[in-house]
Amino acid sequence: MRKTALFITAALIAALVLSVLSGCSDSAAGPSKPQSEPKELITVIKSDSGKKTAPDGTKVFPLNELTTESPSGKISARFFEDDGGRLYYSAFSGSDVIVELSKLGLSVSGCDLSYGIEEITAYDRADEIDASFETSSTVSLEKSLSDHCMEREMFLKKQGGSYTLKIRLYDDGFAFRYSDVRAGDTGSVYVNAERTEINLPKGTVTFAGGYSATYEFDYVERSYDELKNHGGVFNTPLTAKIGDKWALVSEADAFAGDISYIKSVLETEGGSACLKWGFGFKRDPFNEVTDDLASPGHIRITDFSVPNGFETPWRAIVISDNIDGLLGSDMIEALCPEADKKLFKNTDWIKPGKVSWSWWSGCDQHNYDVQVQHVDFASENGWEYCCLDAGWPVFEDRIKELCDYAEKKNVGIILWVNYLHLKTPEEIEKTFAQWEKWGVAGVKTDYFESDDADVLEVMKNCAEIGAKHHLMIYYHGCIHPCGETRTYPNIMTFEAVLGEEFRKWSDAPSPKNCLMYPFTRNAVGPMDYTPACIAITKTGESAGFSLAKAVVYESALQHFASSAYSFPSFLGLPLLNRIPCAWDGSTVLEGYPGDYITYLRQSGDDFYIGSMTLKKRSSSIKLDFLGEGTYNAYIYYDGEGGKLALETKSVTSKDTLKLEMPDIGGAAVMITKDSVDTEVEGAIGSDKTGYTYYECEDGKLSGSASAADSSMCSGGKKAGYVGNGSFNSVELSVTAEADGEYEMLIYYCSGEPRPLDITVNGETYSLSDLASAGYDIPAETSLKVRLNKGENTVRLTSNSGYAPDLDRIAVKDSTD
Repeated sequence: MRKTALFITAALIAALVLSVLSGCSDSAAGPSKPQSEPKELITVIKSDSGKKTAPDGTKVFPLNELTTESPSGKISARFFEDDGGRLYYSAFSGSDVIVELSKLGLSVSGCDLSYGIEEITAYDRADEIDASFETSSTVSLEKSLSDHCMEREMFLKKQGGSYTLKIRLYDDGFAFRYSDVRAGDTGSVYVNAERTEINLPKGTVTFAGGYSATYEFDYVERSYDELKNHGGVFNTPLTAKIGDKWALVSEADAFAGDISYIKSVLETEGGSACLKWGFGFKRDPFNEVTDDLASPGHIRITDFSVPNGFETPWRAIVISDNIDGLLGSDMIEALCPEADKKLFKNTDWIKPGKVSWSWWSGCDQHNYDVQVQHVDFASENGWEYCCLDAGWPVFEDRIKELCDYAEKKNVGIILWVNYLHLKTPEEIEKTFAQWEKWGVAGVKTDYFESDDADVLEVMKNCAEIGAKHHLMIYYHGCIHPCGETRTYPNIMTFEAVLGEEFRKWSDAPSPKNCLMYPFTRNAVGPMDYTPACIAITKTGESAGFSLAKAVVYESALQHFASSAYSFPSFLGLPLLNRIPCAWDGSTVLEGYPGDYITYLRQSGDDFYIGSMTLKKRSSSIKLDFLGEGTYNAYIYYDGEGGKLALETKSVTSKDTLKLEMPDIGGAAVMITKDSVDTEVEGAIGSDKTGYTYYECEDGKLSGSASAADSSMCSGGKKAGYVGNGSFNSVELSVTAEADGEYEMLIYYCSGEPRPLDITVNGETYSLSDLASAGYDIPAETSLKVRLNKGENTVRLTSNSGYAPDLDRIAVKDSTD
């Protein structure tokens, strides 16, 4: 039990009187005592003046002694109590209200601590915290992040229970958590409900998703009235525009410290815009899975057991005057414990970098040689890592061989593993110890799909045991980051986003959603979206829009999803090869969620600009951030026909760069004093001089033959289900200038050897054993065919099994 002060000094009484007299105003309490003076524990009393009305009509009284300000005084929090012993808070940026009067409290078995509080004590002033720290994105840089705030504790009691409310005020936000929550004298209690509210001012516009156990959903912009009429569950984060201010609601320290709570959600009820903290979801024990590639069922957590004396994660609200301050805040990470100095005595093995990833582009994960080819590609282009996804255990006995080969080429190997194999510390220790012996650099964990404490414990164990074995960690199928990269700088990135992988089987995420991510999901920490960078045409995204994601999206491990077979011919490859995954500085030059964004990032003396827009617009960027002298600007933009184009020009700090972008367009710019070689290989599938091209999906498709999306194929499409009967065919009309023999190129995709019959004006040419690197990766073959002057009919099919999927054909313009 905490001791209550028996008396209050005359000076303090005077201060309280002044505070009471100013209770009707919006000004904070008077100046605090110097930090060198001893703190005093005081009993907090309600003021009879300065009463306010909560949104539900309840009269509340100020607790002036608890008013707390951030170090500069910019952000403040004030506290109130009603006649029923309920505690309320509000938050301000200057004189602007960010959070209206909102309830605090929670209910545990045997004691509802959301009302009937009988005694509140607190120290007479806050403590100042001023520290610096590193995360996965800064350990390789000569920089650190800032943890500067005012912190204080409030001790609340009622018969049968008590808790401590910890608060922190940063110059860019406000956070609080319930700590040392106790009820009775049992060893554990059940949490029945959390009563915490967030009442945003009328007129607030919010940007939030829905609910997904993997945090994969669309973010939606809602007016205040639309939020009020919505009624539903939101995962955090939630971004809000409040007048000319910005705010972001999230959690911090979900699993960095001792875990005795769950990950939470935000709820609204129809007819009210009040956001209420509620319980998240967990894996359904009656719909659990054993398959590595299957998702479990999910059910809502209704109550849960915790140790008596438990602590919740921080409820955090980042607050800024502008969007750059919001997205550049360190507050979420700062709220987590500092890293263990013994565990992270040396961090040289933690290295951000680019990752070659064969899974998304359709390559066979069971094929050892495919991974060797991706290691070779990574090495040749200066990419730091190669990720082996689900399926690699079929050649487990060769992983050390692959790691040794990759090490000689300065490439690290990352291995995928399902949560099902990591449930206990013993399982993690056994697996990670073996992988360390093999020489593995990192671990991709997957399929957590739960907000429950037991799964959060596994995530924590992976980070901690991973650090012991010098393994970098990144999470898929998981909660979003809550600042844990401060405690465990070997945590490189999280998924928790509707990412590029969905475009293998759908057109999600939408371009608008992609323009939501920088302001929502990516604002709370690294995001493994896995950008393809090569345009996926079925989404409507331009080439510039797709490449700009490499600059705009932040992740300490950046998976570029297109394949090692497609990138060598990609015009944007030189930019990807040079771009870092850890930045010395970042600035949002302009932006609005879901509409547009322009990011400026710095790495040493190099600068990168990424700009994306939903609607046609131009962006003028003053280059006054450049140093002295002349720089080379490599501007990748949307050229004719939607193809990626490159302009190179000399610029100085006096110049202004103007980017013209079409609908769903964008641009990526690299500015350096170096001269960059921008030449790329001749493309498989690129236009060759002296040939005329014909897209197979645009031909006459008969039988079951049909057009299908394929990001690696020309135009983003191909013709599939060809053959297995000659009636399933593609028919094209090609033109020749004269009778004669012409070279014809066939571009096809197949992960296995397949036959193909090409009939030209009734004459059939048969090919066999046509196989490419994957079912979405085109290869090229050629043959000689006889054409007549004028129009010719070309029919592609197979009578003896399925033919390969067909991208396009090309005919040489002249006879041999």
